[in-house]
Amino acid sequence: MLGIRLAQPDDAEAIHRILQETWEESLLFDVFADHISSPEHQVFVAVAANKVVGFLSAFLVSSTVPRWEMDLIIVRSTSQRKGIGTSLIQEALTYGSNLGADCTAASIRVDNYASQRAFFKAGFTTDAQARSLFLWDPLTCESATDVPETVHFIPVDTLTYRGLWIDGFVESQLSSKEQHNVIRKARSYLFHENRSNTGISIPDNLKHTIVPDILTTATNHGQYHRWQYVYK
Repeated sequence: MLGIRLAQPDDAEAIHRILQETWEESLLFDVFADHISSPEHQVFVAVAANKVVGFLSAFLVSSTVPRWEMDLIIVRSTSQRKGIGTSLIQEALTYGSNLGADCTAASIRVDNYASQRAFFKAGFTTDAQARSLFLWDPLTCESATDVPETVHFIPVDTLTYRGLWIDGFVESQLSSKEQHNVIRKARSYLFHENRSNTGISIPDNLKHTIVPDILTTATNHGQYHRWQYVYK
């Protein structure tokens, strides 16, 4: 029998092992402890035969349209193709609705067909627009002050990294100077707040609007589709 429930403190080691087996990543145990004790963050686990066989982490993003972001979902290879991923997603959707989110979103790699199937079965849709995720490392510099109000920095603590998301960068159609200032300010923020990276998801058909020398200082982390579920 499969059971889906909220994670408990003693699930940390099992989640850590799944991360290492799947991605060779380590769990940030302090972030995990914070997530399971905060109503705006949560971790859900799938349990079969008294063992954790998968998990999903999610958190609320406070922006102009509050959204419940499903950040990470993994099902052990020996337990895949049994509907476990979809069950985790459905449980997390209910939780996000109860938080008052307008929608739930997730970024899924374009070649991650298993996750795509699970999110589709759970009722998500996508525009299938390929987006490249660019990441910048911290920079020891003075923070730029001239950053447009349409750009928002969102600090995020996930189970595997502490980072900073930049929202509104592409949509704001920034000038060359503004683009440089935003990235410089974000990288300075990383350094002073001891965070690992800052990222922007850029639609491939809009890469030409980004100043080339900004992209050359970043790492391209691969292509993703944005999937969304709108609560009725």
